[in-house]
Amino acid sequence: MTQEQALEFIQANAATLGLPTDKVRLERVASHFIRTEAMAQLLDQVEYPADLEIAEIYCPKPIAS
Repeated sequence: MTQEQALEFIQANAATLGLPTDKVRLERVASHFIRTEAMAQLLDQVEYPADLEIAEIYCPKPIAS
């Protein structure tokens, strides 16, 4: 994803969610987004068995009444 594509994606989602969209904020979020995407692509290239690390099941703590 290019910087321009990331900016468009983030701006569209921010508008949908009603979040502030000033230029400095958008560029900062885009840089983090692009870096995170690059890390995800590296992880996608790793070949490992599906049962290598079993995901935990989320079980929230009961709320005391």
